[in-house]
Amino acid sequence: MIKQVISIFLFFIFSNTLTAQQQDGNVKINQNEAIGRLLLKHIQVNEYHPWVEGYRVQLYSISGVNSRDKANTIKARFLLRHPKADVYIVYHAPYYKVRLGDFRTKIEALAYLQSISKEYPSGFVVVDRIKFMDTKEDDTVDIDNKI
Repeated sequence: MIKQVISIFLFFIFSNTLTAQQQDGNVKINQNEAIGRLLLKHIQVNEYHPWVEGYRVQLYSISGVNSRDKANTIKARFLLRHPKADVYIVYHAPYYKVRLGDFRTKIEALAYLQSISKEYPSGFVVVDRIKFMDTKEDDTVDIDNKI
């Protein structure tokens, strides 16, 4: 009797899996209209506030007389050697700080720091608000053409 019950149970399990695989491949998603409105609101907020938390490399920090001029000099020297770099001067009273880059991950910032460490051995990675970069066209992958 137990063997018959187990056999019937297994039959129903396997027959369900066979019918589950005979779908047409379309998925229908039903969602509340509020979700769509929230998504649009999220997009609008992010367009208005293009800053996200990320990382930068800090090269220099100074306070005192002519500290702003010294920070600008450091920035200019760095840009002469690295013209494509994003260099920022940040003022947190009473310090002027020279920071580099807009890195999304700490690993990216550390890799950049390592590449300039011979020129600037005292640099270090800091958490900062960075500009959110849109994906460049050449960085995108067309999945439909890959398959």
